[in-house]
Amino acid sequence: MKPVHKFASVLKAMAMVLALTGLFPAVPGVVRASSQPAPVAPSVDPGIIAYVRPSTQDIHLISPDATGDRLLWTAPRPSGPSGVWDLEWRPDGRELAFSSDHEETCSWFQSDVYAIGFDGGGYRRVTNAPACAVLADLPKGSVTVDVSNWTMDPVWVYVQGAPGIKSISGDGTLVFDNVADLGPGVLQPPIGIFGLYRITSYPPYADVIPNETVPGGNLIISQGSGLEAFGTGNVSWKADGSALAYGMRSFTNISQIPANPPYGSTGVDLPVVEYAVPGLVAWGPTPATQDQYLYYSEMSVWKENVEGIYLNTVGDTSGGTQLLLIYDLDAMHVNDIEWLPDESGFLFSMSYVDFEEFSDIFEYNFTTQDITQLTSSLLVDSGDGGAYGLSISPDGEQIVFERAAYPYDTPSSLWMMNRDGSNLHKFADDAGTPAWGQTPSFPAPTITGLNPSSATVGGSAFTLTVNGTNFVSGSIVRWNGSDRATTYVNNTQLTANIPAADIATAGSAGVTVFNPTPGGGTSNAEAFRAENLHYIYLPALVR
Repeated sequence: MKPVHKFASVLKAMAMVLALTGLFPAVPGVVRASSQPAPVAPSVDPGIIAYVRPSTQDIHLISPDATGDRLLWTAPRPSGPSGVWDLEWRPDGRELAFSSDHEETCSWFQSDVYAIGFDGGGYRRVTNAPACAVLADLPKGSVTVDVSNWTMDPVWVYVQGAPGIKSISGDGTLVFDNVADLGPGVLQPPIGIFGLYRITSYPPYADVIPNETVPGGNLIISQGSGLEAFGTGNVSWKADGSALAYGMRSFTNISQIPANPPYGSTGVDLPVVEYAVPGLVAWGPTPATQDQYLYYSEMSVWKENVEGIYLNTVGDTSGGTQLLLIYDLDAMHVNDIEWLPDESGFLFSMSYVDFEEFSDIFEYNFTTQDITQLTSSLLVDSGDGGAYGLSISPDGEQIVFERAAYPYDTPSSLWMMNRDGSNLHKFADDAGTPAWGQTPSFPAPTITGLNPSSATVGGSAFTLTVNGTNFVSGSIVRWNGSDRATTYVNNTQLTANIPAADIATAGSAGVTVFNPTPGGGTSNAEAFRAENLHYIYLPALVR
């Protein structure tokens, strides 16, 4: 894939002379979308849209026809500084990944990648797993951290796996007790927290040993040290759902991580070009492109003209090909990238200055290397604002995007339009960070075992544990076809309350699990036996 030299030359010229008629007024290779409405083919699957409500930072779901708005996830700290930075549906629509800083006091990162099921179940932390609530159940040890605080202020320190942060005003050694052991050989580093900055430490890092105290590294904290927004932001699912990619909000690297990583993992870095400053990443959407990824790099102080959008393949250490070149000091910034579902190109939103600041949506075509401007000069600081986060419908025919005066500002609103730019209209107020995924369907459940698998006739009510696969939070355990009160534990285990009346007489009952529609269905039946208590009489022995 060759760089877009036609587009690059325009950008360079624009840095010297700004056109009165707007960005890219009449440039070969860069065209404006038609302003005439065009028919849009009906989607076989309209999909579902997830979005963040900025006033509360809660995550909501809504249908593309703007009906059925409902709460999916409630932010634990609605009045605090927490923010949700990005949303992304797993390709099968059954899980939503997002970046948030609501657990920043029990993580090495300020913000982490999380995942939650489309039905609200299965909440978990992906980067720096496990989630805070799980730490209490792990074996515990103690960690010491040597701190050199060169500031005049108290600073905070955290050790990965600790139940919380500690404060220190000067130099000294902090002892963290009850640090969860994340596993043999898993190093758990400390981090310094000074305002909005996080300061990484120096080894040796702690390999926590239960019931023992181990050294956990050294921290040097000074004014101006560390990275601001040291945590995850942009999130992208691999096409087969096996992994995610994410960009750091500090624009320091992009990484990939398994969908279900081991505890303490942050994944591995994805290759980028030399001196790149990457922060946005998007996996290819199809099996043929699932090992390819687009990424955006900001301007580098070490090398000229690094800023732009690149296409690379996992394992290619060169960092790939620059598709969009942004010349240094051209006052442009890419806000979001999204592949087209048919892998023919990608969409991106970009801020730029043309006497005033605008932020618009563009489409890049891989075959022609042309770039089409889809929105018409959306002013950042006027009206509803410019375009920032965006997402495309499963059929690739419609776009939903966030408009705001500046990203993450309140108020923001969601807008929708056809992919050719026609039929632009407001979709929802107090809404942003959209993710449009396919309509999820429940899998068919399977039972592999019951615990217990039998009981004595006339016994008391009890809790039945059902083990299997593909359980969801709406799964129902049925006893001879009748529903029983069910608790979802995880996707491989359910519990059900079995009343005494169910085992009042001897016999065998068929236990099944029902998953609701769409999809879903009834599992195989496992037999549960209610048996009479048998006594064995032995003859008396006389010596």
